Amino acid sequence: MAAATAGAAPDGDAQAAAADAATAGEAEPSRIVQLEETVINRIAAGEVVVRPANALKELMENSIDAGSRRIMVSVKAGGMKMLRIEDDGHGIHIKDLPILCERFTTSKLKKYEDLNSIGTFGFRGEALASISHVAHVTVSTMGREDRCAHMAQYTDGKLRGPPRPCAGTPGTTLVAEDLFYNNPTRRQALAKDSIEHTKVLEVIQKYAIHYPTISFNCRKAGSAAAELHTPGGAEATTTDAVSVIYGHNLSKELFPFAFTSEDPKFTFSGLATGPNWTARSCCLTVFINHRLVECPILRKAVEAVYHPVLPRHQHPWVYLALELDPATVDVNVHPTKMEVQFLHEELIAQRLQEALAAQLRERGGSRTFDARIPLLGAGAGPAGGAGAAQATGGGSQAPGPEPKRAEPNPTRVRTDHLQRSLESVWRGSQPAEGAPEEQPAAREDDARLAAFAEAQRLTSICELKAGAAVAADPELTKKLSQSVYVGPATHELVLLQCGPALCLANLACMARECAYQRLLRKFGGPGSVALRGPLPLQELLRLGILDPRSGYSPAEHPGLEVEEVAAQLAGLLAGKAEMLSEYLMMEIAEGALLSLPNALGLESDSGLNLEGLPLFLVRLSTETDWSEEKACFRSLCQIVAEFSAEAVLPSEEDMERGSAEIQETTAAATAALNAAVEAGEFEDVAAAAAARKKRVRTTGPHALQELQWVHEAIRRDGECQWPSSFARDGTVLDLVSLDQLYRIFERC
Repeated sequence: MAAATAGAAPDGDAQAAAADAATAGEAEPSRIVQLEETVINRIAAGEVVVRPANALKELMENSIDAGSRRIMVSVKAGGMKMLRIEDDGHGIHIKDLPILCERFTTSKLKKYEDLNSIGTFGFRGEALASISHVAHVTVSTMGREDRCAHMAQYTDGKLRGPPRPCAGTPGTTLVAEDLFYNNPTRRQALAKDSIEHTKVLEVIQKYAIHYPTISFNCRKAGSAAAELHTPGGAEATTTDAVSVIYGHNLSKELFPFAFTSEDPKFTFSGLATGPNWTARSCCLTVFINHRLVECPILRKAVEAVYHPVLPRHQHPWVYLALELDPATVDVNVHPTKMEVQFLHEELIAQRLQEALAAQLRERGGSRTFDARIPLLGAGAGPAGGAGAAQATGGGSQAPGPEPKRAEPNPTRVRTDHLQRSLESVWRGSQPAEGAPEEQPAAREDDARLAAFAEAQRLTSICELKAGAAVAADPELTKKLSQSVYVGPATHELVLLQCGPALCLANLACMARECAYQRLLRKFGGPGSVALRGPLPLQELLRLGILDPRSGYSPAEHPGLEVEEVAAQLAGLLAGKAEMLSEYLMMEIAEGALLSLPNALGLESDSGLNLEGLPLFLVRLSTETDWSEEKACFRSLCQIVAEFSAEAVLPSEEDMERGSAEIQETTAAATAALNAAVEAGEFEDVAAAAAARKKRVRTTGPHALQELQWVHEAIRRDGECQWPSSFARDGTVLDLVSLDQLYRIFERC
């Protein structure tokens, strides 16, 4: 026992010594200290200004609060290098410049209770302060009563030197440079400049929709062409702004909705797309009391309404303006003010669902697909009947052996047994075996061939063609090159069979991309479509300027006459006539337009829709970057490609008229067959139908057939490399495959 006790004593002493050593070795606890003001401000700035788009939102809201009617934005490197916003508001008083960028300085709030009735965007006095702590800020401002403007520079909220007089116009210009220059971790965490630029542009687009009477302009720094321009004006509407920003295809699918409640007091209105327009993600723009916010409960309400109406993974476009009693809204819940809290959320969401559902029911509540197009082998069009026999090189054909009955194949693909001939409208893109590839020298002299070869060696063209090749998706290219036309869905969307899959494809996007790549491959000699007569250039430009989509507004340009602008643009194009002729074979002579570039291999101008020609000429003269070679060639080819696709595709009105003609023709033919059988001309209806198929059709093609011909011309362009973005943005959307259908129906 003694031995055991003696042995335990040393162990206990060792443990006690170890505990004392551990206690002695512990570091003294950190003391609480007051952070430096600079550190506090930079931390707060990082919460308010998360990325360039947040900074722009704050600055634009200041411009709107200042009563601006025109807001111009310039962006460099996605806003990281430079963000410049210019307005024509009431300006900043010179005595306010010393404290302009200090925290908690504002002209919109006096006491806390004012938040209950706040009607402006700013109220905390943190926006400019936060921006000045993460960027170099320069402000130039001039009041309407001032004799000159004053410029001031700020760093970390402090004024660098006294304001100095400078030239300027009434309003304020604010420039933020080198965003997050003092926070390299934040700079590295942000996305690519192109992605940040897109986010900046999205913010401007949303405010331009909510404030259609304000003119918004956005362009990249150093670029002459504006990426976004809304004319504004007292008569402008939200629908006008949507049409300018997103295009006519979206604006014509919109329907208005509205609701007003007295108890509780709120009202909302907006625009939404019907079932015939979809996007890959839900495009919901929400303004609450004129403030752009994110509202998850309203987003869920919208998605719930459209879920049973739209196809899977497809979403609507919705703009919502909700006005509430300011006393029921808490706007001070998020550093970037992108979220608010308000009373009666569930009730408002329910009323929004009811308003949208009622409008959708009036419009049918489901997507419409025109299934009345005849099958490809029905003998309609230039390839039916005798035309097909001539194309294959023979008249009568010997009957073949009776086909053997094959075992069912769940992955069998039905392909078109009779491809239509396109000789009446389109040139074949595939040369015959052994024949030389189509070159501009086929119709031009050796000088034209030499010019074509020289143009193809240009570094800019080689880089543009390489860029198209890098963006290409080999699998998608192969799939579309073997696609078979099934039928139309709308005037732009068609159903295609691509191998074992049924796809919904945007034929307009495909035609634009095909035309763009063909212009690059044929740059210097794409061929031309000779117009039936010379068209006066200045008159066409005058009509294009008067087009609402041109961006011209008499209210915005009171001293600029349409005739004067048209004359200037006509002079510009006349000065570029030699280049346009050499590279695009677009002939302009003696103030008249003689021919157009042949971007899609047209045989003539027969059947072309030239309604968009005036606007095309305006875009060609104003949106082309004439200052730099590569940008010039890219914009030229893109603008020509967009016009070429628009010229060959039928309009929505043509589609409706074509469907009506098919219905009338089918009804008349059925009545004629029945009358012929009753008169004894044929034994039965089958014999009468067989005789009718032998007749040569003399009627011209309708809009539904034109869609098929456009697809066939695109499919035959074996050199077109389709970009991978088509599979991501919904241009080509897989609907169903034979494998899936077999798994579903094999139990039947």
